[in-house]
Amino acid sequence: MENKRPYNSELREKRKQSTINNIILSTYQMHSDGITDIKTIAENAGVSVPTIRKYFPTNEDLFKGCAAHFMKHNRLPEIHRYFHIDCLEDKVSAIVTDFYSFHEDTMELVWLSFRLAEQSKVMRNSSLQNEAIVKAAAKVMLQEVTIPEDRKKQVQGYVQGLLHPLFYRTLRVTGRMEKEKCIEHTEQAILHQLKEGER
Repeated sequence: MENKRPYNSELREKRKQSTINNIILSTYQMHSDGITDIKTIAENAGVSVPTIRKYFPTNEDLFKGCAAHFMKHNRLPEIHRYFHIDCLEDKVSAIVTDFYSFHEDTMELVWLSFRLAEQSKVMRNSSLQNEAIVKAAAKVMLQEVTIPEDRKKQVQGYVQGLLHPLFYRTLRVTGRMEKEKCIEHTEQAILHQLKEGER
């Protein structure tokens, strides 16, 4: 009687999970370079396109996997930390430094999410999340500043623009400014605007 090889479901599940993780990591790395082509991603992961499609039938499924990986490895700035900073200069410095550090680490991935926002719900939600957290930070900056109501919205919009990931990317890529210089100039611009707004 022929001996059948014992079926090891645990080992099979581990291999499956390893393949899935490898695909997500490879996709994440490719997305960091602005590459979304499925064939290139498959080559980089050392798997076939059908293998990717077995676990991620659509691009949206793949984006979901990458979004989960992104959130696991990149902590968004925590708005509650800034409420307890009394000095305006210190508050602006903390916010700009945290946001620009986050933008530096996630620059190409966030740029990709804005580029694909019209094609993908996952990417659109990622873009909206970025917009929301920037808006929240701008509101925190304006809390302690007395600005006439007719100017408040304009000042808030200006501050949001300076904190936006695409503005930071423009400074770094087009302006070729180092991160520290970006932080320094943006802090000065925001403080100037906030103090001008009080007049």
